[in-house]
Amino acid sequence: MAQTTKTTTPETTAVPMVEFTIDGRTAKVPKGTTVLQAALAMGIDIPYFCWHPKLKPVGACRMCYVEIEGRPKLEVSCATEAMPGMVVHTNSDLVKRGRRAVIEFTLINHPLDCPTCDKGGECHLQDLTFQHGYDDSRFDFSKYRFIDPGTKTTFDDIRIGPEIILNRNRCILCYRCVRANKEAFGEYDLGAYERGNITEINAAPGEKVDNPYSGNLVEICPVGALTNTDWRYKIRVWLTKTTPSICNYTSSGTNITFYKEDHKNRIYRVTSRMNDDVDDGWLADITRYGYQIVNSPERLKQPKIKKGGQQVDATWDEALDTIHKRFAEIKEKKGSVCIGGLAAPNLDNATLFTFQKFFRKVLKSNNIDFRNDYRMLPKGSDSPYSILASRPFSIAAIDISDVIVVFGSDLIREYPNEYLRIRKAVNFNRARVFVIAPYEQKAADIAEVELAYKPGTGEIMANALCLAMLEGGFVDASRAGDLKSKIQPGTVAGAAAICGVSEDDIRLAARALANANKPTVIVGDMIARSTGRDEISAALCNLNRLADIESRGQFAALAKYANSRGAEKLGMVSAPHPNIAAQLKELWGEYPASEPLNTDAMFAAMKKEDIVGMFIMGGNPMLLYPDREFVRESLEKVDFLVACDLFETETTEIADVVLPLCSWAEYTGDYVNLEGRVQTAHRAVRPKDQSRPGYEIMEDLARKFEVELFDDEHLRAHEIERVLELDTSVAWPAEYLKVAPAELQIPEGYPLPLFACDDHHHRGHLTEKAESLTNFSPEAYVEMSPAMAARFKLNNGDLVRVESEVSKMIVATRISEHLRGDVLLMPRNFSTSPVTSLLMRKRRIDRVKLTRVDE
Repeated sequence: MAQTTKTTTPETTAVPMVEFTIDGRTAKVPKGTTVLQAALAMGIDIPYFCWHPKLKPVGACRMCYVEIEGRPKLEVSCATEAMPGMVVHTNSDLVKRGRRAVIEFTLINHPLDCPTCDKGGECHLQDLTFQHGYDDSRFDFSKYRFIDPGTKTTFDDIRIGPEIILNRNRCILCYRCVRANKEAFGEYDLGAYERGNITEINAAPGEKVDNPYSGNLVEICPVGALTNTDWRYKIRVWLTKTTPSICNYTSSGTNITFYKEDHKNRIYRVTSRMNDDVDDGWLADITRYGYQIVNSPERLKQPKIKKGGQQVDATWDEALDTIHKRFAEIKEKKGSVCIGGLAAPNLDNATLFTFQKFFRKVLKSNNIDFRNDYRMLPKGSDSPYSILASRPFSIAAIDISDVIVVFGSDLIREYPNEYLRIRKAVNFNRARVFVIAPYEQKAADIAEVELAYKPGTGEIMANALCLAMLEGGFVDASRAGDLKSKIQPGTVAGAAAICGVSEDDIRLAARALANANKPTVIVGDMIARSTGRDEISAALCNLNRLADIESRGQFAALAKYANSRGAEKLGMVSAPHPNIAAQLKELWGEYPASEPLNTDAMFAAMKKEDIVGMFIMGGNPMLLYPDREFVRESLEKVDFLVACDLFETETTEIADVVLPLCSWAEYTGDYVNLEGRVQTAHRAVRPKDQSRPGYEIMEDLARKFEVELFDDEHLRAHEIERVLELDTSVAWPAEYLKVAPAELQIPEGYPLPLFACDDHHHRGHLTEKAESLTNFSPEAYVEMSPAMAARFKLNNGDLVRVESEVSKMIVATRISEHLRGDVLLMPRNFSTSPVTSLLMRKRRIDRVKLTRVDE
């Protein structure tokens, strides 16, 4: 991991300054700064092993010795605070002798296996030994080795997780891995055991290191004690080149570095590229290993056309000619309103913008959308949820928040990077965290209180916070206006009873939020994908109006995918913000007047045979849309279906034309992260086989219609820039909104709420093709509480039948220590067990029944 001491926050509080001298230079630093941090900021090199810029210092390795005048012995600079008048020497003879002694001590039992160690060429111990150590050793006795009882092998490696290999004999006990695992990630599957010279780092007894951030442990290890199978023995680091990029799986836009080899046109690994404003240098495993889809042998290699009921290989010209011919026929005979398009929200700006320009300018159709997995979408851009989704948000501002409320989000599954930022705010700023969701979750380990409300009562939960503020006098009563007359029920006690949440916990959260100096309220994807999104959002708008939260901090619904925010801001929806529509008309000289259809409406129109032509780019609604049968029936009725993707999917299988799409690592593209930041993913490798970037495909298709979408790439970039700079925020309501409890119907015989979610090591439908991620989680499962498992007499791995009103499937049981209520979770990432077949698009809460499958 790249090391830096820079920490950027949107606002800094005045801190007293301290002046001292280091190597004859006067330094002035904020009080609380360590000598090591001050030195690094001044460009003075002090070696270290155990220190890390995002962890609390422990002074374990002693490598960062400095001499401080007036003190009798050398001091560790990473744990020594700079004090007024202090005089520090970082390179004196005494310091040099101390560093040599530390290196010599570290090497006493360290094996001399650099030629076979994967850390060779980027090993801190190797580098610092050359810089500060002795040329030879005074020790001639046999080195101590950890050997597992019963093993006869001379190799010291043991597997401690799906991806991590441990060599305890190379370990220098810097404790970086254990500290990061516990402090930064909140995980306890790795620890330090025994004491003294037999201390060893190892997986916890009976555990394996498989948490969602485990890859960071390998990266921050300064030696070869921890390595991963992804990179291990594949290639030497000096034979690779690096390319800067960003994550294509999460909406944070986490900064990464590709390690690739040009001759083989292959990416070998991903490491962090620290950006304090975005990611703090930590990567979720999805980000670290998800690149493997680029190298997958299962990639689509060339276009295919359906002939005689079978898909056969074709050239690009043949495929584009076929699309042009069929779309032109539909447009002429039935009209542009009979053609629709869906594009994935992880595609780059150029592709999304070109896709919509093709539809709006060439086909004259407004039937486009990027929301492949949201049910019952609003028709316009001014819904209550749109208000929350358009609010400004800063990832770095989480660091200085004193109260953080997470509403309707399973943080680690949806926003793994933001979960780590919230942990950081708790660890370093003592932030108070409240997690409010329809089921318990692991991310609530950082919460002061977790409020798990009954599924389907989200708006009542938000109303309860408002009522608690009023009843407790936490806000000025004059701000209440007619709020109480517009919401139900009318008391905290009544709302608490409906939601199944402690009244005291509601009041505690309400008081904290009302009194916060810098609050952050995060609204998650559970709300976005619910049919009740606007009712819940209306209640949350009321909460903001009552407590005036945004004026003190931030309050926003966060985008889910790598370019969801960019797609919205570029107008890649059927009915974009009025400012976007006006700008597009100005840029293009025209804008279609046809009735716009969003994702839901397009599928309904397909089923009615009102839409007969469809273009799907990068998406697989058969796996992601929450009603698989509805999607299947709709797509099968389409006269002409084009599917463009990286792999064969359930959607490409029924397509009339299939086009191979480039991955984000194979061309340079811009993406907009959840806070509106535009970042660039640079091309790391050449496109595989005949795959092509999405924007090139759409531009060539437009040429078949004798339309040049852009004179050159500069014009395209100019148009994108003009649209992105628009203000697309939706104003807060001018008055309180009416919010009443929804009537929830529980179908007879199907009592258990089911939530489809992403597995911790998967995202969407592509990560199933990443070998390392499938090592963590290879197949579907149903997750439940220990109490429910006991009631059904189930153990981990037992097969159960999950049955809804429309479908059923058999999956393995996974018991979660974090769940407590009667709620089931199922991942939506496995094509062999599509959980969407159990769901119904109009249902607020999907419900199923569970039966044990006896052997």
